[in-house]
Amino acid sequence: MRDEPPGHRGGGWAGEYALVLGVVALVCALVPVVSDLVAGPLGAVAIVLGLVGVRRHQAGRDRRVAPAILGVVLGTLVLCVVAIMFAASHT
Repeated sequence: MRDEPPGHRGGGWAGEYALVLGVVALVCALVPVVSDLVAGPLGAVAIVLGLVGVRRHQAGRDRRVAPAILGVVLGTLVLCVVAIMFAASHT
């Protein structure tokens, strides 16, 4: 464990990764074959990392919460798009 001074709040790695994965998943969701295989799992990971980022912010370990929230929103949007495209293509 690193010794950090009290009140030190580290970088928001989880929230930033969630935002990046959410954007990549949204781009992949627009490609029909790739959306089922790549965008779905990336969207789910973006949601999980976004929730981790929000929890870290609430615990006082991260400064920024906006990338984490955007990651959760984009991940949820991607999963909705993948579900709609999956339902439309498999009927």
